[in-house]
Amino acid sequence: MLISHTLKYLPAQLLSPLAQLASMVLWTHWLAPVEMGIYTLVTVTQELAYMGCLGWFAVYVLRYWPPASEPAERRRFLLTENAVVLASLGLSALVAGLTAWALPGEHSWAASAFAVAAFFASKAISTHYAERARAQSAFLPYTLLQTAGPLGGLLLGWLALQHLEPTAIVLLSAYALAQAIGVALALPGLGIAWERPRVDPALLRAALAFGGPVLGLSALGWVAENYIRYLVQWHSGATTLGLMIVGWALGRRAAAVAATLVTTASFPLAARLLNDNRRDEALGHLALNATLMIGVLLPVTAAVEILGPILVELFVASEYQAVTSELLALSVVAGALRNLHMHTTDQLMVLERKLGMLAKVDVFEIVMCAALSMAGLMLEGLRGAIVGQALGSLATLVLSGWLAHRYLGFRWPWRNALKIGLATAVMLLAMWLLHTSHDVLGLSLATALGTLVYGACILLLFAPQWLRLFGMNRS
Repeated sequence: MLISHTLKYLPAQLLSPLAQLASMVLWTHWLAPVEMGIYTLVTVTQELAYMGCLGWFAVYVLRYWPPASEPAERRRFLLTENAVVLASLGLSALVAGLTAWALPGEHSWAASAFAVAAFFASKAISTHYAERARAQSAFLPYTLLQTAGPLGGLLLGWLALQHLEPTAIVLLSAYALAQAIGVALALPGLGIAWERPRVDPALLRAALAFGGPVLGLSALGWVAENYIRYLVQWHSGATTLGLMIVGWALGRRAAAVAATLVTTASFPLAARLLNDNRRDEALGHLALNATLMIGVLLPVTAAVEILGPILVELFVASEYQAVTSELLALSVVAGALRNLHMHTTDQLMVLERKLGMLAKVDVFEIVMCAALSMAGLMLEGLRGAIVGQALGSLATLVLSGWLAHRYLGFRWPWRNALKIGLATAVMLLAMWLLHTSHDVLGLSLATALGTLVYGACILLLFAPQWLRLFGMNRS
């Protein structure tokens, strides 16, 4: 069942981040840096607004969605959900108005507020009902909700920027329309109660009690991931933020996509083992997950170091190329370090319900990254800010790993990590010796060669494990 569900979720899990990667490159050819900065500020502020207005309830629904065998309980959920969603839209509209007022540059507040509010509302509803689709194992609605915004926004945004003004407000309006279309297509498959909203006080109190602490942790994670955007905008302005965000976002997204490939099924499987009182097996599974994480993050990070300049030269607009080339590889490193502790030792803290321990890790990461990034920004500019972020995430990885080892019995797979490091070094040597040309053919050849060499090394270095796995499958 786990593998079947993972495969059914795979289209949404891959198409959405790939579309986001493509869009970040495409918008460099249309948006001026200041407009890119505005677009970035609005999108990250929406994430925070969603967590405060609706995310806490979505977390509760995902955990406690009643089964079809309890129709009365489900109806109680649906009517309360209607009220919460409507109230959240009012609150998010207020936040959208304040966001539009605070945006830099010259723009019509009314038009900006309307576009930002439409983006906030459509994104929030899409995200919430995608979580409910997960709770219901409604794969088609989930895929529609997860992909309509990134894919539809990519298409509609390209058309809008081509035929209308190349501004962040126009682009946000296109994304709002795409997200609204996705919601309209998906809702019929989710069982919406088209009745007057009616709040169940007991259910609402339970949702706040459960979702509140999770919301707090999510907010800390949001700060750790996004503070640097506000820091750069405050220190250097929206234009500098727009120049920085391309390399930063591409690097972070590349690390996140690589991590997603191996973490989809990890958490529920480890949770199931813990629920069955098979803790040693759960720890072994998480150690295997750490090996897989290192196995994808290390070669991706290393490959970007060599191929990044070629990618930027081929696909990113000239105005952004210099800063993007300077920051891309560093951003992948920073993203890889953060994803590594998020999906290994931090994950163990969640499974063991050590939320206080995890909160300490999150606060430590925020303080370290913010302090080091600010120091780096003042000393070395944007490059120094990203280096500071990477050093802060490295320190957090060490702290999280130590806490998980000391108090929860987690053991890092050091021997496997060394093997993966050796395979990555051989891959880098092969790619370096190729002396690839700076065109699409050269990029394709280098990627293919690196993949083949790395795969061959992994097969050789982990031969005993592959043989044991093959023997178990045959038996």
